[in-house]
Amino acid sequence: MACEVFSIPGAVFALWGKPTVADLERVWNALQAATDACGHPVLYVTRIPVNSPPPDAAARVRLDAMMPRISQVCSSYHVVLEGEGFGAALKRGILLGLFQLCWRQKTFFVHATVEEVFDHLPPELRPVAHAIVQAARARGLLVGPPLVSVPPAQPQPARR
Repeated sequence: MACEVFSIPGAVFALWGKPTVADLERVWNALQAATDACGHPVLYVTRIPVNSPPPDAAARVRLDAMMPRISQVCSSYHVVLEGEGFGAALKRGILLGLFQLCWRQKTFFVHATVEEVFDHLPPELRPVAHAIVQAARARGLLVGPPLVSVPPAQPQPARR
């Protein structure tokens, strides 16, 4: 697994490494369960560390297919795509452009830091946002490198 996911009443948090179809299903199940438990759409915050690898083709196809359903169970969706500089800003812009089309206005956001999430919330969502971020911080999910499902490949010694 390359995804750590947990929920509290009214919100779901996910920390991503390299997304897999199985991980996407786990996130969907958490979102659906959280929505069913509270009876309304929930806040979703997802952190993508700076060196996280992109999803493979199968995961991208599955995510595209799931987005309409995900948009129905999220009151607000926040992707924290970490990184600095032009390249990171470009990735955030592309992600926002790709997914904003299938979301209701002012519900899908892409940020550089988790602190930026609070700048884009209606007042009624701020308490649950603070609670989910505090819970993620307590679990150590707001710092560190991306999760990996398999150990990274070791560099091979140069041949002579």
